[in-house]
Amino acid sequence: MEVSNKEVLRYLGYRKDEADEKVTAIVKELCVVFAEKTIPKNVYGIWDGIVNSSSVAVNGMTVKSEKLAKHLAGCCRAALLAATLGPEADTLIRRYSVLDMEKAIIAQAICAAMIEAYCDDIESEIGQKEELRGLYPTARYSPGYGDFDISHQKDIINLLNCDRRIGLTLTDGYMLIPSKSVTAIIGFAEEKKKAHTKCECCAGIQCELRES
Repeated sequence: MEVSNKEVLRYLGYRKDEADEKVTAIVKELCVVFAEKTIPKNVYGIWDGIVNSSSVAVNGMTVKSEKLAKHLAGCCRAALLAATLGPEADTLIRRYSVLDMEKAIIAQAICAAMIEAYCDDIESEIGQKEELRGLYPTARYSPGYGDFDISHQKDIINLLNCDRRIGLTLTDGYMLIPSKSVTAIIGFAEEKKKAHTKCECCAGIQCELRES
């Protein structure tokens, strides 16, 4: 897993203006700390998928979502995945929140970049599986995007047995614990679909971090 300093700075809100030397130094320092102290884990499964105009069904999970159905149109297989940086990331962030708020803010950005980079690595691993040979992947799509209801976090957690396998659980409000975690679905189709950025898959069009 390779975390780009540029990506961390993007999460911090930097665009064309470069960060000053202090911020850059803290980013480098904390990237090393989080790389050494966190223990990322993941689990995924691959199944046949049924996609129609307004819903998607994968291994007993049925999602009523026109946006997800559109995203996965033409897909015959799907992977459900869950990934986490582990409780160590949350512990470090809480510690920095008490000792140094600037570092705490930068730590949040580092973790955001780390979990995305980790998921990218998992996607590459999944795409090399024998049962997916000759199929083309979509971008990953997570509960909470568009009309893909966040309550489906629970379905993915249960289907993948995340509690036992990687220590990933949910609050009553469907928030992931540890917090620096992701659940998602990736479709696989016989024909290559138009590539979309993660931001194009998300409904947060007013998000300050949205890529053009």
